Amino acid sequence: MNNIFNIIKTDLNEISKQLHLKKEPLLELNKNNINTHFSTSIALINAKNKKMNPMELAESIKVILLEKSYYSEIEVAKPGFINIKLKCEFISTILNNINTLKKMYGFNNKKNKLINLEFVSANPTGFLHVGHARNAVVGSALEKILIADGYDTQTEYYINDAGNQINILAVTVFVHYLWSFGIEAVKPENSYGGTFYDDLAQIIKDKYGDKFVKIKYDETQILDEKTQDVFKNESVNYFLEEIKLQLKAFGVTFNYFSSEKEMYVTKDIDKLFKELEKNNATYKSEGALWLKSSKYGDDKDRVLIKTDGSLTYMVPDLAMHNSRLKRSKADLLINVFGGDHHGYIARMRAGLELLGYNPNILEIEIVQMVRVVKDGQEYKMSKRKGTAVWLVDIMEMVGKDALRYMLASKSSSSHMDLDLDLVQQKNATNPVYYAQYATARCNSVLKQAKEKKVSPNYNKTSLLTNDKELQLLLLLDSFNQVIAISAKNRAPQIICEYIQNISKQFHSYYSDNKIIDESNIKLSESRVGLVSVVLQTLQNSFDLIGIQALEKM
Repeated sequence: MNNIFNIIKTDLNEISKQLHLKKEPLLELNKNNINTHFSTSIALINAKNKKMNPMELAESIKVILLEKSYYSEIEVAKPGFINIKLKCEFISTILNNINTLKKMYGFNNKKNKLINLEFVSANPTGFLHVGHARNAVVGSALEKILIADGYDTQTEYYINDAGNQINILAVTVFVHYLWSFGIEAVKPENSYGGTFYDDLAQIIKDKYGDKFVKIKYDETQILDEKTQDVFKNESVNYFLEEIKLQLKAFGVTFNYFSSEKEMYVTKDIDKLFKELEKNNATYKSEGALWLKSSKYGDDKDRVLIKTDGSLTYMVPDLAMHNSRLKRSKADLLINVFGGDHHGYIARMRAGLELLGYNPNILEIEIVQMVRVVKDGQEYKMSKRKGTAVWLVDIMEMVGKDALRYMLASKSSSSHMDLDLDLVQQKNATNPVYYAQYATARCNSVLKQAKEKKVSPNYNKTSLLTNDKELQLLLLLDSFNQVIAISAKNRAPQIICEYIQNISKQFHSYYSDNKIIDESNIKLSESRVGLVSVVLQTLQNSFDLIGIQALEKM
C-alpha cells in the first residue's frame, strides 16, 4: 500500500543505500512534537558504524530529504533525531487513498500463505459460556485481521464428540428425560447442570415417548448400549446445532467442523499409529505405548495407549492435527485455546515433529479466563442456571457488539474482568459507546452535507491546515501498519486501541471546528471529505472486530 508512511520509509531506505548505512531506518508517527509529523532515529543507530557524530550524519540526511518536494521542514534534534514536517497538500493525498480503496483500505499485500485457525471447539455438552465467547471473539477477529494483512485463512471447529464427556452428557440428559415423566431419578454428581437439558429431554420424550423409562443407568453410562447411543447422538446433535446458532448470532462462522468420532470411522487414528511406527516415534513399556515426545522438547514421554488398551486424549488430538494439515495444506496452524491448555503446547509440537512436520507449523494462542462483574461483585446468576455465565444471557443483557468489543479490547494472555455496568453506560466512559458515537457523528455530518448540497472533496488540497486535521489524517494513514502489527502479534486489542485513538481525535476535532461552513464551501467540501474517510476507516476497523458502525444513536 503506497501510503505516506511507506513513501517516507522508502526515502529513508534509499538514503541508507546511498550512504551505505547498515541498520534499517526506524520511522514513527510523531506524537510528542506537534510541530512535526514523523521522527526517525536513522542517524543515531548508524552513526557508530559510519564513524560519524550523530548530529552530523543527521544533517547530511536532512539535506537529501529536502530534495523531495513534499517535505516542508526537517528538524535535527539532539542527540541525532530527525523530525519531519510534511506539506499540507501532501498529507491531504490520504483522502483520495482512502476514498479509492474504500472497504479495502488498510489491507496489506497478499502473502500467498494459508493459515488454518481452530478456535472455540467447546464440547457439545451444553450452551456456550462467556469463556467460550472470549475465544470466539479472539479467533474470529484474528481471522479477519490476518486476511487484512494479506494471508489466506481457513477456520475450523474441532468437535469432541467421543470420549467420557459424551457418556456423561448422555446420562445427564437421560435423568432429565426420566424427570419429565415424574420419575424421581437421582442425578450423578459428575453430571452437567443447566435447565436447558429439560428442553432436550422434552424433545426426546416427544420423539420416543416412554420407550426408555425402564432402562437403568449408573454414574457414567446408560446400561443399555442402544439407548446409550440414542441419547449420545440426540444430545450431541442438539447441542452442536445450538452452538452453531449461538455462534452465528455472535457473528462467528466456521469453514470446517471436524469430528473426533468421525476419525475412528475414517481410520485416521489407525493411520496415525502407522505413521508414528514408521518414524520410530513410539515404544512399549510397562504394558503401555509411549510417544518419544521428550526427544523434541516435551518434559517427558507421553502415553498414547494405556495398559488397559484405552487411548489417552492426546491420540485423537494428534490425529486431528495430522489430518488437518493434510487436508488444509496450510502453512501454519493456529489454535486459540483456554489458559488450562498451556502445558499442551510442547507435547503437541513434539508429536508433530515425530510425524515429520516442522514443529513451528503449530502455534497456540492462550486465552485467559473472563470474570463477569456487576455492581462491583462477581456475577454468577443465570436464567438458565448451571455453573457458568452463558453467552446467550450476556448477549441479551449488553448486545453482540458491546460484548465482542469488550472481549477483544484486552490482551487475551491476561485475565479479564467484564464489567456489565460499564458496558451498558451511554457515555464516554464506555469505549464501545464512545467509538460507535464517532460513527454516528460522522453519519450525521454527511447527512447534513447532503441536505445542504455540500459534496465531499477527496482531491489534493492546501485547505486542511490545522493541527487536528493533519494529525487525524496521519493517524488514518497508519491503518495498514496497525493491521500488520496486530496480525504479527496475534493481538486484536491493537485494533481496539486504534479505534479509540481515531474516535478521540475525531471527537476533539469535531468539537473545535465547524465542519460545514456555508460561507466557505471549498473548505467545507474538504472537511466533509475528511469526515467521510474517518467514517470509512472506522467502519473497516469495526469490521475486523466484528461490530457494526452505527448511523445514529
